[in-house]
Amino acid sequence: MMRGLAATFLGLMLAMAAPAFAQRRGGGEQAAPPPAGAAISADGLRAAWPSDHDHSIVSATRAGADAVWSAPNRLLTTRGAVHKVVFSPDGKSIAYENSRTWKDDGAPGDTWQFICVYDLATRQISTVDPSFDLDSDPSWSADGGTITFTRKVPGLADARLTRPVTRLKLAAWTPPPKKPDERFTIASVLAAPFLYPPAPSGDGTALAYVSREGKSRNVYFLKVGAAAKKLTGYPEDDGQDMEDVAVSKTGAAVAYVRGGRINPQGDAPNPTSFPDMPLQQVWLIGTKGADAPRLLGSGRDPMFTPDNKYVLWRADGNVMAAMLIWDKGRLLGAGAPQEYLSGERTGLQFSPDGGKAVYERAHGIEIYDFATRTAVVIPHGADLDSGPVWSPDSRGIAFRRAAPGEPGSSNSEGCGNYRYCGPVVAKTPWSIWTVSLSDLRPHQIWQARPGQGSVFYGMDQSYSPGQPSMFWMAGGKIAFPYEGDGWRHLYAVPVSGGDARLLTPGDGEVETAALSPDRKTIFYATNIGDLGRRHIASVGLDKPAATLTPGDHDQWSPLALAGGAVAYVGAGWADPHTVSVRDAKGKTVTAAFPARPVGFPTKALLKPTLVEFPAADGKTAFGQLFTPPRPNGCAIIFSHGGIRRQMLPGFHYMDAYHYLYGMNQYLAGRGCVVLSVEYRSSIMRGEAFRDAPSWGFAANSELIDFVGAAKWLMARKDVDPSRGVGIYGLSWGGYMTSNALSQHSDLFKVGFDMAGVHTSSNPDGVKYSALGNIETWTSPVFLAQGDDDMNVNFNEGTIMARALQAKRPQVELRQQVLPGQTHDLYLTYEQLVQIYQDGSDFLLAHMGVK
Repeated sequence: MMRGLAATFLGLMLAMAAPAFAQRRGGGEQAAPPPAGAAISADGLRAAWPSDHDHSIVSATRAGADAVWSAPNRLLTTRGAVHKVVFSPDGKSIAYENSRTWKDDGAPGDTWQFICVYDLATRQISTVDPSFDLDSDPSWSADGGTITFTRKVPGLADARLTRPVTRLKLAAWTPPPKKPDERFTIASVLAAPFLYPPAPSGDGTALAYVSREGKSRNVYFLKVGAAAKKLTGYPEDDGQDMEDVAVSKTGAAVAYVRGGRINPQGDAPNPTSFPDMPLQQVWLIGTKGADAPRLLGSGRDPMFTPDNKYVLWRADGNVMAAMLIWDKGRLLGAGAPQEYLSGERTGLQFSPDGGKAVYERAHGIEIYDFATRTAVVIPHGADLDSGPVWSPDSRGIAFRRAAPGEPGSSNSEGCGNYRYCGPVVAKTPWSIWTVSLSDLRPHQIWQARPGQGSVFYGMDQSYSPGQPSMFWMAGGKIAFPYEGDGWRHLYAVPVSGGDARLLTPGDGEVETAALSPDRKTIFYATNIGDLGRRHIASVGLDKPAATLTPGDHDQWSPLALAGGAVAYVGAGWADPHTVSVRDAKGKTVTAAFPARPVGFPTKALLKPTLVEFPAADGKTAFGQLFTPPRPNGCAIIFSHGGIRRQMLPGFHYMDAYHYLYGMNQYLAGRGCVVLSVEYRSSIMRGEAFRDAPSWGFAANSELIDFVGAAKWLMARKDVDPSRGVGIYGLSWGGYMTSNALSQHSDLFKVGFDMAGVHTSSNPDGVKYSALGNIETWTSPVFLAQGDDDMNVNFNEGTIMARALQAKRPQVELRQQVLPGQTHDLYLTYEQLVQIYQDGSDFLLAHMGVK
C-alpha cells in the first residue's frame, strides 16, 4: 500500500477518501509513430497498444491525420498481461484481452483470460461476463453496446458469445430495495459493523480499533474513561482493506495499514479495477485535536517503540522507522522513513526496558542490542526455537523448542497439504526453555508428555494483537497453553523448572489471552462451561479462573489495560459488534461507536439454537439451528471453512463468518430452516474432535456429519423431505459443498460453492475430492471465486468449472468470477451484497422458494 498517493486529486481530503496508487501514469518518452499492430481509433486520432512488459496499455494522440503523434501516455496498469486491443466505434472506449496466471511458490499455474473495457473519459474499467474460462478476440457491435468474443473451455468446441458492455457508474451504488417476500434485505444485515481486534497503548490507558461499516472503513480511538471518537474514515467503497492498528505509548498517536495483502505477483488486491494499481501503505494520525493522516510508506505491521520516539513497520523484508515529532505530548509529524533493522524478522518484541529486541529468524531466536547495534542468536543446534517472551527485568527470555522434523503445530492450516489428516503426535514432545542474557546458555524447564499434547497447539493470538502464546508472569512463573488432557488449557510452571499447574480447568478451551500490565492476571476468551459460545474470563496465580461475561452473547479479543481493566469485542444474535471496557470492580462501559446502522433489522433476526444431531455413523455432530417463524419447507445447510473454525450463535469474530452469519439469517428470514454444521475437525471441542481420524483428503470423514445433518433436517416436521436440502459454504465449506453434491446428489439438491477446494495434491486424496466423484454429480451448482485468492488457489475454481462443463454438461452450472477480489469476497460492500444475493437467490429458486 504505498509507493505514491492516489492520482493528483483535491489534496489531502481526497487522498484520504481514495485508495493510494502508484503514480506510473505519464510520458516523458520521445514522440514516435505507434508500433506496428497498434489499435487505431476510427477517426485516426488515437492509438493504443500494450506496453513492452504487457502489464499496461499506452496511448498516443494527434490533432489530425497528417499531424505528429504525441509522446505515449500510460492509460492503465493491470494484473497479468494485456493482449489484443480494440477501439469502440466511437473511439471513446477500448476493449482488450487480459490474461492472468496464478504463480504459487514461483511455479506457473493455469491461465484464465478476461475481456475488459476501459473508458477513456472516466478511466473506469469493467469486465465482460468474467468466468473461469478463456475469453479472447473481442469485437464491438456497431452501436458499441455489446462485445462479441470467443470463449474457450478445454475439451469443448469454442463458443462465440455476445454480451452487453457494463454501463459506467455515473452515480454511487445503492443497495437494491426490499422485495415483497423479504423480511429484510440481505444488504441491511450485511451492513452490520465488523470490528477488528483493538490494540492498546503502551501504558494501557487507551485503545484503537478499525471498523468496517457497509461501504466505509473507519479508525476509532478510546481513552479509558472517555467517549470513543472517530479518528479518520474512508467512506468510499473502494475495496482497500484496513487493519493492523497500533497505538503509541501514551495513546497520542495511532498507526494503521490501508490496502490488502500482497499476492505472489507483488500486487495488492484491486477488486474495483482501478487503472492505477493499489498499494499497501502504513499511515499515522494523532489523537489529540483535529488531525489528518500522514503517509509513512509502503508496508504493514506497524508498532511504536517503548520510548515513543519511533513508529516502525515492515517493508520489503526490512524493518523501517520514522522518528516521531512531538510538542507537549501532541503529534506534530514524522520524519523521513529509514531502515531500522535489515532483514525479515518475525514477532519482534522490545524488552521491558526498551534496550533490546527479540524475534524469530531462520528457525532460531535472535536478540538485538540497540546500544551496541549487535545481534546474538540463542544456541539451538538443529532444534527449532520460537515464541520468545521477556522476563520482567529484561535479563532473560523464555521460549519453545521443538525437535527437527517434528510437526511445528497441530493447529497449522493445511494438515500437511491435506496429505494426512488425523491425530498428530511427536516422537520428541515440545518443551519450554529459559536463557539468561548474561551467558546465553539455554535451560529446559518443562517438557510435554508423549502422546496427546506432544505437538504444540498454540492460542489464536491474531485475535489478541501483540500478545505472545506464552507469558512470563510476576512471581517467577511461565504461563502457556497445553492440551495434555485433550483440551487447550493454560498451565503455569516455575521459571526454575518443575511440574506444570492447570490454571483453567473444565471442558472447553482457551482461544486467545492477554497478560495484564502488572503481569499478575491473564484475561482470556474461552468456551469453558459454554462450548458453543465465547466469553471473557480471568485467572491469576493466586486467584482461580472466573468468567467475567456470562450470558447468551459472545465476547472475544481480550485486551488487558491498566488498573486491572479489560477491553473486549462482543456481539449477539441480533446485536452487531461493540467494544466494551470492564474495570477492576466489574463496571462495564460500552463504546457508542460504531453506531448500529439505520435500517438494521434487529427485530427481524432470529435467535439460533445450539443443537446436537446424529452423524451418519451414529457419532454426535453439532451446530446452530435457525428456525423461521413461518417455515416454507425449505432446508439449507451451511458449512464453515478453515478447516479449523467454529461458528457462533451470533455475529462472528472473523470477518468472513460475520457476513456468512448474516446470510444464514437472511435465508432463515426467507422461510428456510438453516443448520450451520459444526463438523468433526472443527475447533474448541477438544483434540479428539479437532483431529478426528480420516478428515480431509485422508477420507473426508466430515462428510458423514453432513449426510447426518441432511437426514436429520429432512425428518423435521417443518421441512419438506421431497425437496431434499440445499448446501453452501466458503473455502473448506466450498469443499464440503462440492463433495456433498458430487457424492450425494440424492440428498443435496443444490449448492453454492464459494472459493472451494476441489482437487488434491495427494494422489490417494483425489477420490475424496469433488473432481474424483464428478461422474455421480447431478445437482445444480453456483461456483464463485475471486481471482486474487491467496488462500485457495484460483486454479481450484478453473479446474472444477471446466471439468463440469466438459464432463457433466447436464449439471446446471452458474459461475461468477470477481476479478481482483480475494478469498473471502468481501473487499467491497457492493460486491459482497451482489454475490450473497445472487447465491441466495440461486439456492432459494432451486429449493422452491419464490
